[in-house]
Amino acid sequence: MDIARLSRLVFGDRRDPRKAIAEIFPDLDSCASEARALAWAGTRLRSADVDPIDEVRSIAVLREAEPRLGLKAARYLAHHLALRA
Repeated sequence: MDIARLSRLVFGDRRDPRKAIAEIFPDLDSCASEARALAWAGTRLRSADVDPIDEVRSIAVLREAEPRLGLKAARYLAHHLALRA
């Protein structure tokens, strides 16, 4: 485990969830990273047969599918998918 991850676990993750998403789904444009992440998340939820309105289950499915996804970033994605539903 790297120092940055350990620090986030001990002191809390204060990063902007959009930056965390851009690190996991890299693209030259941060808006494109977010769009790719939302598309990926939507596909994962459909394949797991999870309604995006159920944000708690959505977060669990997303974090299980992508272990690098922190709670804030997963919540951000789940919340935006729920708004679209």
